[in-house]
Amino acid sequence: MKVTKVFTGLLSLLIMAASVSLYVYRQDVIDWLALRNYEPSPAIARLATAASLNDDGRRLFYVHDPSLLDKANFQGVCGNDEETIVLGCYITNDRIYVFDVEDDRLQGVEEVTAAHEMLHAAFDRLSGDEKERITTLLADTFASVDDERLQKTIASYAKRDPSVVPNELHSILGTELRDLPKELEEYYSQYFLDRLSVVEKAEAYEAEFSSREAQIAEYDRRLNELSASISERRSNINQLSSALSEEARQLDAKKGDSEEYNAAVPVYNAQVREYNRQLEVLRGLIAQFNTLVAERNEIATQERELVEAIDTRALEL
Repeated sequence: MKVTKVFTGLLSLLIMAASVSLYVYRQDVIDWLALRNYEPSPAIARLATAASLNDDGRRLFYVHDPSLLDKANFQGVCGNDEETIVLGCYITNDRIYVFDVEDDRLQGVEEVTAAHEMLHAAFDRLSGDEKERITTLLADTFASVDDERLQKTIASYAKRDPSVVPNELHSILGTELRDLPKELEEYYSQYFLDRLSVVEKAEAYEAEFSSREAQIAEYDRRLNELSASISERRSNINQLSSALSEEARQLDAKKGDSEEYNAAVPVYNAQVREYNRQLEVLRGLIAQFNTLVAERNEIATQERELVEAIDTRALEL
């Protein structure tokens, strides 16, 4: 009888302990159930590897059944009526979608997007105290960021919905900011084998845009200078043309006096030669201007192609 009571008591304790453990580790159990028969596609597996996700980061990525989608399908599940371009979306506790970018010049963008969306899921799973700690670290770090592009990106989120800023900072700083405080770097190491390799990919594809923007700005500067020179040269030529017309009129009036006429001819011819020289210089400047315009427009076309390659918006804004 006593043995039965002891056994019953132990069994109750075991059941209680199991229940507590199940509650504490319920998310791990849910993840295990979700992944027990899961097999990522080769493309998704390559994406996780290229994004340098460690086992925990990969598990978090896979448990949200990630998909690479073309533009039409991406718009259907993620939508995008924002002013900014969206390359991925995280459906809370459900799915991760990544836009399939086909332009070879933008290699790395899918990997960065995959890591970005995985970090959204990671942020959602933080405990209250840990989320508060990380949010403070992120805010303090961002306060010292002088990257204009990142500042504009976060400002756009803050304008639409300030409540999402901590979550967005968590993904953006984790995948795009090279230098992080030691405490944050250690935090992100629980998801990445090599976080900096993701940052390098972000920097590489961003450089495809920024380098072309810089080239266009330089072309515009040179074109503005040339335009000013052309305008000045054209004004001088117009003045020379008026002076030549007057000189020709005076020369014609001297035809009755051969000596005076002959003395004036060399002066007139010298003015004609100077006019022609100035005209040739003007033509050279115009040719140079047109060449620069063509080169500038070629770079602008490349930039437009890159934007179109990642633009998932249904309408052009």
